[in-house]
Amino acid sequence: MNLLKNLFFVFVVVLNITLINANEDNSMPEKLPQKLQKKLQEKLPRKEKIIKTFNELRKDNLHILDNFYHQDLEFIDPVHSVKGLAAMKNYYANMYENVKDIRFDFKQMVEEGNQIIATWDMTLTASSLNSGEPVTVSGNSHVTFDPETDLVIYHRDYFDMGAFIYEHVPVLGRVILYIKKKLGHK
Repeated sequence: MNLLKNLFFVFVVVLNITLINANEDNSMPEKLPQKLQKKLQEKLPRKEKIIKTFNELRKDNLHILDNFYHQDLEFIDPVHSVKGLAAMKNYYANMYENVKDIRFDFKQMVEEGNQIIATWDMTLTASSLNSGEPVTVSGNSHVTFDPETDLVIYHRDYFDMGAFIYEHVPVLGRVILYIKKKLGHK
């Protein structure tokens, strides 16, 4: 029986790798049933789960957060503090409303116990930001997985809001860049 379970697990992993490699943008094909997508997502190592979730997340597939975040999640970034999965979905729904494209290039990920620290570059294209041109900002995330459910219970993002938003708002952006120039920043 254990041999059968192990063979099934190997099959699921190989299927997952094949599907990801066959798809140019590393997203899960939409034709797969949601139950199979959930099973494949659950089997991923934590680092891969983070990369996959954030590069696939869009306003029309917020359900993938059900297999990533714990119901009692605490999320903090420079703009918001959110508690609970429902509030997190609402946060992403609002944030992704005008997003045309978003990609995360994870530079380094360090895992210790149930925690992962990740550094990344996020490239965002939104109609309401930088005249619809892509904006790239560097940041890092501190993510803690609940040991019982293997879902993210704590997520904190650190990034420069000035570089992300303020510098790309027409009038405010010029003021921020002027101040940075006066302070000796490039």
